[in-house]
Amino acid sequence: MKEADRKYFYGPKGKQLHVQEWGDLDKPVVILMHGFPGCADHGRLMTSTPMIDSIRLIAMDRPGYGKSENQKKFTPMLFAAQIVDLLSHLNIDKVSILSVSGGAPFAMALATLLKDRVQKLSSVAGVAPLTLKNCRYMNANQKKAWMLSNLMPKKVLEMGLNYVWKANMKNIDELLFSATFSVPDQKVFDHPEVGPLLGEFLKNSLAPGPHGVMRDLKIYSKHWGFNFQDIKCPVTLWHGSADDVVHFKYAEDMKRNLPQAKYNFMPGEGHYSLPMNCRDAIISDLIA
Repeated sequence: MKEADRKYFYGPKGKQLHVQEWGDLDKPVVILMHGFPGCADHGRLMTSTPMIDSIRLIAMDRPGYGKSENQKKFTPMLFAAQIVDLLSHLNIDKVSILSVSGGAPFAMALATLLKDRVQKLSSVAGVAPLTLKNCRYMNANQKKAWMLSNLMPKKVLEMGLNYVWKANMKNIDELLFSATFSVPDQKVFDHPEVGPLLGEFLKNSLAPGPHGVMRDLKIYSKHWGFNFQDIKCPVTLWHGSADDVVHFKYAEDMKRNLPQAKYNFMPGEGHYSLPMNCRDAIISDLIA
């Protein structure tokens, strides 16, 4: 796994995005939308596949995570518009989009704006809108987070989260990874190279504070700001049967709402093991 070939900031003051790129400039472009919580560093995990030599991978920290500036007024569509502007700056016309977990609404917003400029979108262990109707598929911690983000006053929630951050930032990775995960995911955390990197990336993404987490929780539980019927590109939904972070029923929900979606159900794969163990197949399908 290697560091990015190029790192830079893009955008006006107050809305600067931190961008990382891997691969030659003349290769087919894949935009990576990182998960929740996360940052562009997750692109490094993709460099372990030989398929990386076939693409130009571009990832950016979402505002409020990593080194991107926080934006108070922020939606998936506003983020997508900023990425469209970045692509124009880079003279990039056609792209494919790879989203992981909580990156789904932002990837689909980008597909909505770019229209036929998107060749394919792949959503790996992706979320769906979290509503009262499908909350039965959330685990206990997710239900608690959903209730806090929707029912608790914003200032009270922000004060509580700021306290948690100040008290636990040094061990934030241990705090979050101490939850019970599936056996396939535990194997990923125990991997001598991948496990420490996931901890490092988590600390990098959460270093600015809880702004990104608070905002994303709100976004997931509301209308995402676009219609799924407007996503015309082919979409592949990947989900593991052992995913106890985002239930596979959410992928089934998304398939019913997307015009051109196929669903790859992967027996025995968890939330973290799926993008690691199936990365070659995911990239191959994305750029086919």
